[in-house]
Amino acid sequence: MMWKLIIVTILAVGVLCDDIATAVNEQTTQQIRDTLKAQCKKNGAEDKAQDVENAAKNFVECVKGLFDFSTIKKEIEDAKPNGALDEVFGKYCAKSPQLKTCIHTLTTSATPCLEASVREQVGPINNGADQLIDFICYKDGDRIALFIAEGGPECFQEKSEGIRACAEKLKNNVGSVEAAQSLTLVEQCGKYDELTTCIIKSLEECSTPTPGNMAESLFRFVRKGSPCNKAAPLKN
Repeated sequence: MMWKLIIVTILAVGVLCDDIATAVNEQTTQQIRDTLKAQCKKNGAEDKAQDVENAAKNFVECVKGLFDFSTIKKEIEDAKPNGALDEVFGKYCAKSPQLKTCIHTLTTSATPCLEASVREQVGPINNGADQLIDFICYKDGDRIALFIAEGGPECFQEKSEGIRACAEKLKNNVGSVEAAQSLTLVEQCGKYDELTTCIIKSLEECSTPTPGNMAESLFRFVRKGSPCNKAAPLKN
Protein backbone atom coordinates (compact mmCIF):
# COMPACT_ATOMS: atom_id res chain seq x y z
CA MET A 1 0.00 0.00 0.00
CA MET A 2 3.00 2.35 0.30
CA TRP A 3 2.84 3.02 -3.43
CA LYS A 4 -0.35 5.05 -2.93
CA LEU A 5 1.47 7.64 -0.84
CA ILE A 6 4.20 7.82 -3.45
CA ILE A 7 1.61 8.31 -6.23
CA VAL A 8 -0.21 11.08 -4.36
CA THR A 9 2.99 13.00 -3.66
CA ILE A 10 4.18 12.61 -7.25
CA LEU A 11 0.82 13.84 -8.55
CA ALA A 12 1.00 16.83 -6.25
CA VAL A 13 4.52 17.73 -7.32
CA GLY A 14 3.59 17.17 -10.96
CA VAL A 15 0.82 19.74 -10.77
CA LEU A 16 3.06 22.56 -9.65
CA CYS A 17 6.61 21.76 -10.64
CA ASP A 18 7.61 24.31 -13.29
CA ASP A 19 9.87 21.89 -15.14
CA ILE A 20 7.11 19.31 -15.46
CA ALA A 21 4.34 21.80 -16.12
CA THR A 22 6.15 23.28 -19.09
CA ALA A 23 6.77 19.82 -20.53
CA VAL A 24 3.10 18.86 -20.72
CA ASN A 25 0.12 20.65 -22.18
CA GLU A 26 -2.51 22.38 -20.12
CA GLN A 27 -4.98 19.53 -20.57
CA THR A 28 -2.55 16.98 -19.15
CA THR A 29 -1.77 19.23 -16.19
CA GLN A 30 -5.50 19.53 -15.46
CA GLN A 31 -5.87 15.75 -15.68
CA ILE A 32 -3.15 15.35 -13.07
CA ARG A 33 -4.88 17.89 -10.84
CA ASP A 34 -8.23 16.13 -11.29
CA THR A 35 -6.68 12.78 -10.40
CA LEU A 36 -5.29 14.24 -7.20
CA LYS A 37 -8.67 15.75 -6.31
CA ALA A 38 -10.39 12.42 -6.98
CA GLN A 39 -7.98 10.63 -4.68
CA CYS A 40 -8.64 13.15 -1.91
CA LYS A 41 -12.42 12.99 -2.42
CA LYS A 42 -12.32 9.21 -2.28
CA ASN A 43 -10.93 9.44 1.24
CA GLY A 44 -13.23 12.19 2.48
CA ALA A 45 -10.64 14.92 2.16
CA GLU A 46 -11.72 16.77 -0.97
CA ASP A 47 -11.11 20.08 0.80
CA LYS A 48 -7.47 19.07 1.36
CA ALA A 49 -6.52 18.80 -2.31
CA GLN A 50 -5.44 22.44 -2.48
CA ASP A 51 -3.38 21.99 0.68
CA VAL A 52 -1.57 19.07 -0.90
CA GLU A 53 -0.90 21.11 -4.04
CA ASN A 54 0.46 23.95 -1.91
CA ALA A 55 2.69 21.52 -0.04
CA ALA A 56 3.97 20.23 -3.36
CA LYS A 57 4.78 23.77 -4.48
CA ASN A 58 6.64 24.36 -1.24
CA PHE A 59 8.54 21.11 -1.77
CA VAL A 60 9.66 22.16 -5.25
CA GLU A 61 10.79 25.54 -3.94
CA CYS A 62 12.53 23.85 -1.03
CA VAL A 63 14.55 21.62 -3.35
CA LYS A 64 15.34 24.50 -5.69
CA GLY A 65 16.58 26.48 -2.73
CA LEU A 66 18.96 23.71 -1.77
CA PHE A 67 20.19 22.63 -5.19
CA ASP A 68 20.79 24.56 -8.39
CA PHE A 69 21.25 21.66 -10.77
CA SER A 70 22.87 23.74 -13.50
CA THR A 71 25.46 24.91 -11.00
CA ILE A 72 25.99 21.40 -9.69
CA LYS A 73 26.56 20.08 -13.20
CA LYS A 74 29.19 22.75 -13.87
CA GLU A 75 30.89 22.12 -10.54
CA ILE A 76 31.08 18.40 -11.32
CA GLU A 77 32.64 19.03 -14.72
CA ASP A 78 35.16 21.47 -13.21
CA ALA A 79 36.03 19.06 -10.41
CA LYS A 80 36.59 15.97 -12.55
CA PRO A 81 40.05 16.92 -13.90
CA ASN A 82 41.23 17.85 -10.41
CA GLY A 83 39.88 14.77 -8.67
CA ALA A 84 37.83 17.03 -6.42
CA LEU A 85 34.40 15.43 -6.84
CA ASP A 86 34.35 14.49 -3.16
CA GLU A 87 34.47 18.18 -2.24
CA VAL A 88 31.50 18.97 -4.48
CA PHE A 89 29.32 16.18 -3.10
CA GLY A 90 30.49 16.76 0.44
CA LYS A 91 29.15 20.31 0.18
CA TYR A 92 25.74 19.20 -1.09
CA CYS A 93 25.45 16.17 1.18
CA ALA A 94 25.83 18.58 4.10
CA LYS A 95 22.37 19.81 3.08
CA SER A 96 20.81 16.36 3.49
CA PRO A 97 19.06 17.21 6.80
CA GLN A 98 17.18 20.03 5.06
CA LEU A 99 16.30 17.75 2.13
CA LYS A 100 14.91 15.15 4.52
CA THR A 101 12.74 17.82 6.12
CA CYS A 102 11.43 18.83 2.68
CA ILE A 103 10.46 15.22 1.95
CA HIS A 104 8.86 14.62 5.35
CA THR A 105 6.77 17.77 5.05
CA LEU A 106 5.47 16.71 1.63
CA THR A 107 4.62 13.13 2.55
CA THR A 108 2.93 14.23 5.76
CA SER A 109 0.85 16.77 3.82
CA ALA A 110 -0.29 14.03 1.42
CA THR A 111 -1.68 11.78 4.16
CA PRO A 112 -5.22 13.26 4.37
CA CYS A 113 -5.83 11.98 0.84
CA LEU A 114 -4.93 8.41 1.72
CA GLU A 115 -6.79 5.47 3.22
CA ALA A 116 -6.35 5.17 6.97
CA SER A 117 -4.34 1.96 6.60
CA VAL A 118 -1.93 3.64 4.19
CA ARG A 119 -1.34 6.60 6.49
CA GLU A 120 0.45 4.23 8.80
CA GLN A 121 3.12 3.83 6.13
CA VAL A 122 4.17 7.50 6.17
CA GLY A 123 6.74 6.86 8.89
CA PRO A 124 8.38 3.91 7.10
CA ILE A 125 8.43 5.83 3.80
CA ASN A 126 10.11 8.82 5.42
CA ASN A 127 12.57 6.49 7.09
CA GLY A 128 13.28 4.79 3.77
CA ALA A 129 13.90 8.14 2.08
CA ASP A 130 16.27 9.12 4.88
CA GLN A 131 18.20 5.87 4.53
CA LEU A 132 18.46 6.26 0.76
CA ILE A 133 19.89 9.77 1.15
CA ASP A 134 22.31 8.47 3.78
CA PHE A 135 23.37 5.69 1.41
CA ILE A 136 24.11 8.16 -1.39
CA CYS A 137 25.86 10.57 0.98
CA TYR A 138 27.91 7.90 2.76
CA LYS A 139 31.17 9.49 3.91
CA ASP A 140 30.15 12.90 2.56
CA GLY A 141 29.25 11.60 -0.88
CA ASP A 142 32.20 9.28 -1.55
CA ARG A 143 29.91 6.77 -3.27
CA ILE A 144 28.37 9.17 -5.75
CA ALA A 145 31.74 10.81 -6.38
CA LEU A 146 33.27 7.44 -7.20
CA PHE A 147 30.29 6.56 -9.38
CA ILE A 148 30.77 9.67 -11.50
CA ALA A 149 34.56 9.44 -11.54
CA GLU A 150 34.33 5.86 -12.82
CA GLY A 151 32.01 6.77 -15.68
CA GLY A 152 28.73 5.76 -14.05
CA PRO A 153 26.48 8.23 -15.90
CA GLU A 154 28.13 7.34 -19.21
CA CYS A 155 27.65 3.65 -18.50
CA PHE A 156 23.95 4.12 -17.80
CA GLN A 157 23.57 6.14 -20.98
CA GLU A 158 25.47 3.54 -23.00
CA LYS A 159 23.30 0.74 -21.65
CA SER A 160 20.00 2.64 -21.68
CA GLU A 161 18.52 0.34 -24.33
CA GLY A 162 19.43 -2.74 -22.31
CA ILE A 163 17.92 -1.23 -19.14
CA ARG A 164 14.77 -0.32 -21.07
CA ALA A 165 14.59 -3.90 -22.34
CA CYS A 166 14.73 -5.15 -18.75
CA ALA A 167 11.75 -2.95 -17.86
CA GLU A 168 9.83 -4.06 -20.94
CA LYS A 169 10.46 -7.69 -20.10
CA LEU A 170 9.06 -7.18 -16.61
CA LYS A 171 6.05 -5.33 -18.00
CA ASN A 172 5.33 -8.12 -20.48
CA ASN A 173 5.71 -10.81 -17.81
CA VAL A 174 3.32 -9.11 -15.41
CA GLY A 175 0.78 -8.13 -18.04
CA SER A 176 -1.22 -5.34 -16.39
CA VAL A 177 -1.55 -3.16 -13.31
CA GLU A 178 -4.35 -5.38 -12.06
CA ALA A 179 -2.17 -8.46 -12.47
CA ALA A 180 0.67 -6.76 -10.59
CA GLN A 181 -1.67 -5.90 -7.71
CA SER A 182 -2.77 -9.52 -7.47
CA LEU A 183 0.78 -10.79 -6.95
CA THR A 184 1.71 -12.02 -3.48
CA LEU A 185 4.49 -10.20 -1.64
CA VAL A 186 6.92 -13.02 -2.37
CA GLU A 187 6.02 -12.85 -6.07
CA GLN A 188 6.48 -9.08 -6.08
CA CYS A 189 9.90 -9.50 -4.48
CA GLY A 190 10.77 -12.05 -7.14
CA LYS A 191 9.85 -9.59 -9.90
CA TYR A 192 12.00 -6.93 -8.25
CA ASP A 193 14.91 -9.35 -8.14
CA GLU A 194 14.43 -10.27 -11.80
CA LEU A 195 14.43 -6.62 -12.83
CA THR A 196 17.46 -5.60 -10.79
CA THR A 197 19.45 -8.67 -11.83
CA CYS A 198 18.74 -7.86 -15.48
CA ILE A 199 19.83 -4.23 -15.03
CA ILE A 200 23.02 -5.18 -13.20
CA LYS A 201 23.91 -7.73 -15.87
CA SER A 202 23.53 -5.02 -18.52
CA LEU A 203 25.71 -2.55 -16.58
CA GLU A 204 28.39 -5.17 -16.07
CA GLU A 205 29.07 -4.94 -19.80
CA CYS A 206 30.52 -1.45 -19.36
CA SER A 207 34.27 -0.90 -19.49
CA THR A 208 34.54 -0.52 -15.70
CA PRO A 209 32.80 -2.71 -13.08
CA THR A 210 32.11 0.19 -10.71
CA PRO A 211 28.68 1.26 -12.07
CA GLY A 212 27.36 -2.31 -11.97
CA ASN A 213 28.76 -2.92 -8.50
CA MET A 214 27.31 0.30 -7.13
CA ALA A 215 23.93 -0.36 -8.73
CA GLU A 216 23.88 -3.79 -7.13
CA SER A 217 24.72 -2.27 -3.74
CA LEU A 218 21.94 0.27 -4.10
CA PHE A 219 19.36 -2.32 -5.17
CA ARG A 220 20.31 -4.54 -2.24
CA PHE A 221 20.09 -1.57 0.12
CA VAL A 222 16.59 -0.71 -1.09
CA ARG A 223 15.52 -4.34 -0.84
CA LYS A 224 16.88 -4.66 2.68
CA GLY A 225 14.68 -1.78 3.78
CA SER A 226 11.57 -3.31 2.21
CA PRO A 227 9.20 -6.09 3.39
CA CYS A 228 11.07 -8.39 0.99
CA ASN A 229 13.94 -8.62 3.44
CA LYS A 230 11.85 -10.87 5.68
CA ALA A 231 9.35 -12.32 3.22
CA ALA A 232 11.90 -13.51 0.67
CA PRO A 233 15.48 -13.23 1.96
CA LEU A 234 18.19 -13.15 -0.69
CA LYS A 235 20.45 -16.16 -1.01
CA ASN A 236 24.06 -15.11 -0.80
